Amino acid sequence: MSAYALASAAFLLFSLAAAGFLTCGSLVRMLMFLELMLNAANIALVALGPETVSQAYAVMLFAIAAAEAGIGLALIITLASVFRTLEAENIKELKG
Repeated sequence: MSAYALASAAFLLFSLAAAGFLTCGSLVRMLMFLELMLNAANIALVALGPETVSQAYAVMLFAIAAAEAGIGLALIITLASVFRTLEAENIKELKG
């Protein structure tokens, strides 16, 4: 596969994940779509960047995505216990 074919596949994956993120209502689905967007960015970075530098950045992005998934799941569990729902439209009021 050529670099531009991989970049177009990454753009398609990113756009579908962004559309899914904006249209879904569940917080868990939103987190999964966010992870898909990060993976699409990794594909585009490796496809279009220089060989070793882009691979090093992709490894760092994997570490960031893992940390983001852990923190996101912790926040979702906390919100679910406080508001008793996982739907984003039902969470209206956040007080500090």
